[in-house]
Amino acid sequence: MTQAVSTAIRKGAEKTQIRQTIVGVAKNIRETLCDVERENAPALLDCRLNAIDDDLQSFVTVFPKEGSNVIAGIIENLGTEAVVLRCSEVEKVKIKIDEQTVLIDKDGIVFNDGTLDGLVKLGAILEKINRLEDKLKTHQHGYIPYPAGVAGTPVQTTPATVATPPSNTLVFTNTTKEDLENTKIKQ
Repeated sequence: MTQAVSTAIRKGAEKTQIRQTIVGVAKNIRETLCDVERENAPALLDCRLNAIDDDLQSFVTVFPKEGSNVIAGIIENLGTEAVVLRCSEVEKVKIKIDEQTVLIDKDGIVFNDGTLDGLVKLGAILEKINRLEDKLKTHQHGYIPYPAGVAGTPVQTTPATVATPPSNTLVFTNTTKEDLENTKIKQ
């Protein structure tokens, strides 16, 4: 993964180098491109947001905020090509490493297109699960044994009679943080 990115950057750098930088204002921001308007000069149209114009499996794309100041580099040997090097304000950032993606913007952080919904507030859910488990532990009915071979006919018992439950009776142990936590994601 890292090797592929390094190789792609090296190949691109061998063909082109940035020899001139310009300052302008980001306009018309799209998925991989934006326009850079300059004072007293023509706008740079379709300025790249990433240096390498390829279908990379790993990248970080910084999307400048509409109307923010940017520094762009003119790519040598491709006089009509430019790439955004820096921006004064960020609209969003997209990171992709193989199959994993992260999108960060003013609305929050979305992992892998948000297909698994939001992150759980571990402390709150653990508290609720433990309360439920505690109620289940105290909410037990007396065990009424049935005679062998007679299904549905209870054995005569008195309230003082306590039968021993079968060995397969459920035993609850409280859930712990370790049972629920995905340690690869921290909040």
